Amino acid sequence: MKNKKPISTLTWIVSTILCILIIFSTLTQASIPEPIIGEDDAYVKNISIGETDVFNWTVYRNSTINYVVTVSVQGFENWNQQVSPSYFVLDDVEPYKIVGLKVTIPPYPEKESIDAVVTFTFRPLNTSDTIVFTKQVTVHVVGVTPFGEENSILGLFQNPLPSPFNTPFVTFTLNVALWVFIAFIVYFFIKKILIEIAKKTETLLDDKLIDIIHLPIILIIVLFGSIQSIFLLNINLGIRATIDQIFLLIFSIVGIYMIYRIFDAVLEEITKRKGGKSTIFGAVLQPVFHKIGITVIIIGGLIFALDTIGVEVTTLLAGAGVMGLVIAFAAQDTLSNFFSGIHLLLDGPFKIGDIIYLETGEYCRVENVGMRSTKLYSILDHELIILPNNAVANQKIVNIVKPDKMVRKKIEVGVAYGSDLKKVKEILYNAAKNHPNVVDKPKYEPEVRFSGFGDSSLNFLVYLWIDQVLNQWKVLSDVRTEIDSRFKEENITIPFPQRTVWLHDTSSDVPNQKN
Repeated sequence: MKNKKPISTLTWIVSTILCILIIFSTLTQASIPEPIIGEDDAYVKNISIGETDVFNWTVYRNSTINYVVTVSVQGFENWNQQVSPSYFVLDDVEPYKIVGLKVTIPPYPEKESIDAVVTFTFRPLNTSDTIVFTKQVTVHVVGVTPFGEENSILGLFQNPLPSPFNTPFVTFTLNVALWVFIAFIVYFFIKKILIEIAKKTETLLDDKLIDIIHLPIILIIVLFGSIQSIFLLNINLGIRATIDQIFLLIFSIVGIYMIYRIFDAVLEEITKRKGGKSTIFGAVLQPVFHKIGITVIIIGGLIFALDTIGVEVTTLLAGAGVMGLVIAFAAQDTLSNFFSGIHLLLDGPFKIGDIIYLETGEYCRVENVGMRSTKLYSILDHELIILPNNAVANQKIVNIVKPDKMVRKKIEVGVAYGSDLKKVKEILYNAAKNHPNVVDKPKYEPEVRFSGFGDSSLNFLVYLWIDQVLNQWKVLSDVRTEIDSRFKEENITIPFPQRTVWLHDTSSDVPNQKN
């Protein structure tokens, strides 16, 4: 037999070092901490149909190793869901990351509760090894009318009828009939009791309101009862959600109709209390408020209806706001005239039929105040003047018929020096007082004032009140004519400016020239 060679000392030392290195490497790798996923949120949530919620996790590197992280979800495939971010890197620059799972419940979910698994996969850079964590989330769908006890009457007690009349379909029919009966009782209460009470009041507004709401209320009761009865059949969640959406849509339409009718009735009652259709409120403001109110009711109702059936209205509202700004800038003159018209109607500096005096010197009768312009009739020129409302609102206007239709005028008269002043005053006073359209009441009698000494006359002023603004020109003409006639009878002279021209003959100052 051959003798075995002894292991050399060098070989033994190398082997020992390699074993130590392997053991150290293994211990070092085992001691490296794994990433951490912090659960900073609730992971079982109740979410309504059409609503959105977010599940959040905070992912930590928890070591010096850099990781490439991917996130995936299983379980919400039929729903609108999104992970953000679904791919990222954890390193020295960004050692942690917040991951969100956004879930939106569709309008017609198939289940009332669903579980999903979120998978986090960590791959260290420059290696193919992976670390995998899974997290579970649960969503309970709310917002759908719940089931009552199957085969129950109004959800209170079981169908007591014997077979074959204790089936779900017969129970459904009985429930619908009972809801119709309830609606009939409500109708009888409104029609026979509330209306009789309303008839005893002084106003007719309550009668109109009761007449408006009684049929829609009956419709809503019957519809609600029918839907509750259908739900007792224990039908699919998706169908229940669809029925819910239809009911809310019909309810919105009925609500819009009721609000519109109530608004119209209240506006009509206010118009009557303001004096009826012949006033400015009835002729102008009432139609404007009616149009604005109807527009707001319809648009608001449509937005509510769309929101109830799961349509996202935020984008529509944002677009409408931008469009409103564009329209406001493009039609700022029109809007200025519109709000000026509202100001004129509410402030009431004049009303239709008033006589006003403009800065430009026209006497005008107000014919109409619209939303864009004001129509004025020029009394002296027989012209129809149409002014923008902002031009009317921004100028000085004298309302001649306020506080009443009387107007105070004056007549200037001059008589020759040497005239009998008492006689002059008497003639002036009587000429004004005896005219049928001159007011002759205490505090409104004609007044005669000796106003001063002129260059060639003694000056008087006659103040008189005329009963109607539109009579002023005729009255002043008649009074002046009467004054002139009486002055002639009494030989009172009304002087006029005279000039004496002296002609000087210069021919006498020139010496005769001989040829």
